[in-house]
Amino acid sequence: LLQKLSITAVGRREKLLNVIKNPVTQYLPVGSRKIGLSYSADKSVKLNDYVAEFSDDEALVFVVGAMAHGKIDSAYTDDQIQISSYPLSAAWCLGKICTALEQKWDIQ
Repeated sequence: LLQKLSITAVGRREKLLNVIKNPVTQYLPVGSRKIGLSYSADKSVKLNDYVAEFSDDEALVFVVGAMAHGKIDSAYTDDQIQISSYPLSAAWCLGKICTALEQKWDIQ
């Protein structure tokens, strides 16, 4: 990925994943609320209650770290939250985000 800057489908030239140039904020919706998830954040929240506070018209962008060690650059996030008192994998965080939004929008 880092050598070719993209991943293509096997047997086709269709791009599945592409490395983007910084700043990443240029690819996000204008006026969106950028929320960083971090085990070390000072603000601990129940994710279901947290997302319920926002209107359905407001675009939410969740920043989830996909690394074993290190921290998310919080310079471009509006809020840093902790959703568990235990370190969670990125996959688990994404599952919790999906569940919270399903409940907010009453998706069954």
